[in-house]
Amino acid sequence: MPGRPPSRTDRLFRALLRVFPFDFRADYGREMEQTFRDQRHEVRQEGSMAALARLWFETTRDVFTMAPREHLAIFQQDVGYALRTLRRTPVFAAAAILTLAIGVSAVVAVFTIVNAFMLRPLPVDRPAELMSLSTRDRHAAVPHGLSFADLQDYRSEGAVFTDLLGYAPRPAVLDAGRGVERVTLGMVTDNYFSLLGVQPALGRLIHPEEGRARGDVPVLVLAHDYWRSQFGGDPEVVGRSARLNGRQFTIIGVTPLSFKGTDALIRVSGYVPLWMIDDLMYTSGTSILERRDAHQLTVLGRLKPGVSLAQARAALQITSADLARQHPSTNKDVTLLVVPETHARPNPGIGPFFRVIAIGMAALAILLLLITSANVVNLLLARAAGRGREIALRSALGARRGRLARQLVTESLALALMGSAVAVPVVVLAMRGLEQFFAQMTSIANFRPDLSLDLRVLGATLGVAIVSGIVSGLAPALYAVRADVNALLKTGGRGTPGESRGGLRGALVVAQVALSLTLLVIGGLFARSLARADDIDLGFQPEGVLLASTDPGMQGYDPAQRLAFYRNVRDRVVALPGVELAAWISWPPFAIVYDTTNLYPEDQLPVADGETPQAFTAQISPEYFAAARVPLVEGRAFDDRDDADGAPVAIVNQTLARQFWPGRTAIGRRLRIESDTLDVVGVVRDGKYNFVWEAPSGMVFRPLAQDIPSAATIAIRTTRPPSDMSSVVRDTIRRVQPDVATYDVRTMRDYLDSGNAFAIFRLGALVTGLFGGLGVLLASIGLYGMIAYHVSQRTQEFGVRMALGAGAADIIRAVLMRGGCVALIGVVMGVLLAGGLAQLLRTFLLDVSPFDPLTYAAVAVLLILISLLASFVPARRATTVDPLAALRAD
Repeated sequence: MPGRPPSRTDRLFRALLRVFPFDFRADYGREMEQTFRDQRHEVRQEGSMAALARLWFETTRDVFTMAPREHLAIFQQDVGYALRTLRRTPVFAAAAILTLAIGVSAVVAVFTIVNAFMLRPLPVDRPAELMSLSTRDRHAAVPHGLSFADLQDYRSEGAVFTDLLGYAPRPAVLDAGRGVERVTLGMVTDNYFSLLGVQPALGRLIHPEEGRARGDVPVLVLAHDYWRSQFGGDPEVVGRSARLNGRQFTIIGVTPLSFKGTDALIRVSGYVPLWMIDDLMYTSGTSILERRDAHQLTVLGRLKPGVSLAQARAALQITSADLARQHPSTNKDVTLLVVPETHARPNPGIGPFFRVIAIGMAALAILLLLITSANVVNLLLARAAGRGREIALRSALGARRGRLARQLVTESLALALMGSAVAVPVVVLAMRGLEQFFAQMTSIANFRPDLSLDLRVLGATLGVAIVSGIVSGLAPALYAVRADVNALLKTGGRGTPGESRGGLRGALVVAQVALSLTLLVIGGLFARSLARADDIDLGFQPEGVLLASTDPGMQGYDPAQRLAFYRNVRDRVVALPGVELAAWISWPPFAIVYDTTNLYPEDQLPVADGETPQAFTAQISPEYFAAARVPLVEGRAFDDRDDADGAPVAIVNQTLARQFWPGRTAIGRRLRIESDTLDVVGVVRDGKYNFVWEAPSGMVFRPLAQDIPSAATIAIRTTRPPSDMSSVVRDTIRRVQPDVATYDVRTMRDYLDSGNAFAIFRLGALVTGLFGGLGVLLASIGLYGMIAYHVSQRTQEFGVRMALGAGAADIIRAVLMRGGCVALIGVVMGVLLAGGLAQLLRTFLLDVSPFDPLTYAAVAVLLILISLLASFVPARRATTVDPLAALRAD
């Protein structure tokens, strides 16, 4: 007779019990149901609705109190068992943890960079309301800043923004009583801090309307990091005087620790009102604040409550069209771009490109994580196959398959969490190294992005660990759920010959080997390019040269004073022991900041705007070509006659001479550069000026005495190791003029290695070599996991073959053949992939073929050897099978 169907109350109670773990419900569920029925029956006999409500309340309270404890208890049991199991297999645990750490570290590293540049909100009031304003015009398709005059006009449109602010980082020389040093300042509008809602950590910040009028007391706000590092966190610093570019400023406050500025790439040391930029930077001619073509300001605006981004764009487009009509010479064909502040990082010019790059980096990192997870799946499957007898015995003794599956997933989660614990410090060290790489690029600006790990990154790390742990544990969990207990008991827990041989796992390992070979080949080509860099003709000889940069113009020196300073410094440096020659140049080759100009021969009519030929231009002292070993091809070098009273002259390189006067001599020809007409008196050999892979470019050298630059670098050729003279040269320049800062004092070789010249090859070789090495490690682990699983599946077969007379060498050869075939297929695919990618990168390769046979052969042999080594361990284990045990199992 069928049982009575459960009542609605029974179904409700059973639903309530589902908050308990399955095992708990299976053991105690029926007993709890019966107890609840008895209690309910007693309450009904009382006939009190209050008592019934109290029963449900107490029961629900007890369930939700006990259930978390039961879950926690079972979780503790699973974790404890997982840790004990992993402790008994340290080699497997180390391999799995290291594998997962590689994938997690790649994702966390990429997320840290993306978080710093794109996601982390500014530590200001209501950061989501901040929008970035930039422009794009016919002179520069890349988005760039606004002029101060345009900013003022856009501020007058008050319908959509509460206000707009502007800022621009600028180098400066600061003297706070401990000697002069070069710093980066934030030139900010007077509403900068008030609009952002930033509060001072000490003193006060710049107030609206402050610094606008001539005669206002110049004020300086210190950045918190700079205050701590240079002033020791002294609270008495407020009210002190400091000299900026020779001008007296009063320190009025310190920004809070959390506020790192509004530039994602450049770290500033302090802030001054933008209204003082002309006086502070000694701007000549029309004020930067009045020039509409001076697009130097990064602009942020705060949306009014209830205003959408689309409404803001529409309103500002009207203002932009009005400006185009009123100022056609500067604002015609100008497009105003309004995007969220996070979309314009690290600056409006490269923000859109960075987002595309970030998406690509994230995709690669996620792919690497999936590959590592698949590797761990291979390892866990091989291990689960080896634990078949354990699984079978636990099932036979009453363990539920769901509990076995959960146990295996818990082990995978434990591995993932431990892998993440290894990955986090690795990422921290990598991000510090990346910050140092940016910091060493130049002293023009303090490039120091904040790549620290915050709660968002740590939360993402935990999420990645949990997801990767669950993904990695699903396959062995399914193995436990679907395993045939009887078959496992009969075979002693070993796999059966008819099971899958892992074609998908083999394909995955092939892809890993191919990708690893590709990365290693590219890294090898970059490394060989770097090795060949010493043989590249740069147009000068860098060995034995020390560089030191100065900027007397920043201190307000007029041209005559600058020229006197350059001459005095050169005379004193040349007198130092070990100095052979010394000469000035306005910017050394491969500088981040360089000069170009429009020019044309005097006997040729200028072409239409935008088509006028351009060339690099630099000012040098007469000794520069000798100091840098730049060969003179024709004519003469500069000498003492080429001063301010002499005829304006120039020396050009071979490329410019051929461009303007093909088949004729350039000597005696005349060049038009802006408003100057120059006589060409010499031709020098071509050189590299911006990048080592650049095509030959035109270059014009002018005498330093005829066109005196604000800043210049002295190139010193020494007979002693240049690095030994750094401090002596710095002290010598300081004695000539103590208020002029000296910076970037380093050998020419160091300058080339860390700058535009060779940094890309070092970084390319490092990154591709690192990822290639990780790829090799992953491929090796994946191959090991695949072969180990393959061996576990063929355990009976190997035992039978050995019982029939096969030797250990035969078994090892069979296993190695499988691993070698997989590796060989991957190598072939990798060679094809690397060849195509290297062809795209051939522009960046220095005198190295994209198909360099030595690099390809070395990497291929290395990968095959590593693959065979990874296959040997499980192959050796296969020879330890007991033939009698295999025959009995059969």
